[in-house]
Amino acid sequence: MNFKKILCFFLFSLLVHGIKANVMFPTDTIRLKVSAQKKISSYPRQPIIIKTNPSAILWGPILFSAEYRVMVEMPSSRTQAMQFGISYLGKSPLWAIMEKQTKTGWQPHFVVNGFRIQIANKFYLIQRRRGSPFGFYIAPQVSYSNAHIALSKYRAYKKTYIDATQWSANILVGVQVGRNKRFTADVFAGLGYKKNIWTYHATSYRVGPYDTQDFGTLFNSPLKLTLGLNLGLALY
Repeated sequence: MNFKKILCFFLFSLLVHGIKANVMFPTDTIRLKVSAQKKISSYPRQPIIIKTNPSAILWGPILFSAEYRVMVEMPSSRTQAMQFGISYLGKSPLWAIMEKQTKTGWQPHFVVNGFRIQIANKFYLIQRRRGSPFGFYIAPQVSYSNAHIALSKYRAYKKTYIDATQWSANILVGVQVGRNKRFTADVFAGLGYKKNIWTYHATSYRVGPYDTQDFGTLFNSPLKLTLGLNLGLALY
């Protein structure tokens, strides 16, 4: 009997203690949930950014070319993001204007068709308020461009063209900012290594290297200097 009385008293004490705790601290559980929500909401959402560079249409990575660029930047963590780019290469409008202004008898009108692909891994500096893809960053980047430069669009010249290739590896330093949570601007500069390879195709069987010495020291130098601006739209 004594054991049953002690057990009943113990259970009764636990019940009274639980009721008393709920009466004295009725909002403890709610406070914990609210604080957890605040902690989660303190981290801003990381958008995917679609961007381009309008000025690249004037002059692309390959001589005589215009670049129509589309890029996607996707955050992979709080401090990193992967950036992919694909471009169509056509003839530069600046070069087209120069062709129209040159009147020296028969003048070839170049036709340029090609593409460019690039990829970069961006390392963002740690920020308290915002993480990737905003703020200052350092990014290793690789790029590959290829274009066919023909003398004319006519059928007789289709097999006579220059196969122009440029590949490069760079280290970029830049900053990306956002406006109204939608519009972004990515300003960057970099230094790297590049290699230009031009091959002349006279016919299907006559292929040889094209002499690029007339293009100047900067073109033939392996040093790659980069300075650019990408404008984008953030998708949350």
